[in-house]
Amino acid sequence: MNSYLRKVPTMNRIPLLCLPYAGGSAQVYKKWSKGIHPSISLIPVEMAGRGSRMSEKLYEDVREAAEDLLRQVREYTCEPYAIFGHSMGSLLAYELIHLIHAEGLPLPFAAFMSGRAAPHCVDADRTTFQLPDEAFIAEVQSLGGTPLELFQDKELRSLFVPILRADFKLVGTYEHKPPQAPLPLKLIVMNGIGDTSLCGDVAEWQLHTTEICDIVQFEGSHFFIHEQEHEVVSLINDTLLRMSADSRIMQKQ
Repeated sequence: MNSYLRKVPTMNRIPLLCLPYAGGSAQVYKKWSKGIHPSISLIPVEMAGRGSRMSEKLYEDVREAAEDLLRQVREYTCEPYAIFGHSMGSLLAYELIHLIHAEGLPLPFAAFMSGRAAPHCVDADRTTFQLPDEAFIAEVQSLGGTPLELFQDKELRSLFVPILRADFKLVGTYEHKPPQAPLPLKLIVMNGIGDTSLCGDVAEWQLHTTEICDIVQFEGSHFFIHEQEHEVVSLINDTLLRMSADSRIMQKQ
């Protein structure tokens, strides 16, 4: 299978692999380009069925999505890199990192898990994807972050709703299988203080790493990454620059 993720020359910059939320294209992260530090290379990782891959079949489950994402990002694992995922993207990032680990490839030196509770926490409502159109759309709109015109325009709605349903199905049918051991990497868990969609305590992400798990809260709702874009990008910049500097010091010792 050909990779749809075009290799971007990083020239010693840190690749930040960004995974989309339900219904979204990874291209949404491109607007961060103006604020991201020059030493970080922003890499939107596109999923099948959207953006430049619109003609491809949507995934049936999280495992299939993670395996496809691994094919897209494998070449970036030969250098120090980081991963960011929001909401569904956090779940995909978690499964992707486990696949990377299972293959013996280098792990990211940091993973940003945004807008989602820990993988073992079961969502209270796992059947949203089965709702009739109007009820499904109302549920999606309650989360915010989705432009109203996508539902008001019949043509856009006919394209967008099937993608949303497929993504909500991925999340709704996900069954967490406890790994043999937690991941040996730093987690930065981010959430909006006003996000009512989270189930469980976000601090439970600590159970999934043997390293530090930082919990960072932002003003805002589920889509605080848009509402507090400057603060989110600043946190990413500060974290990756500090970790990169620490890594260089360790290498010299």
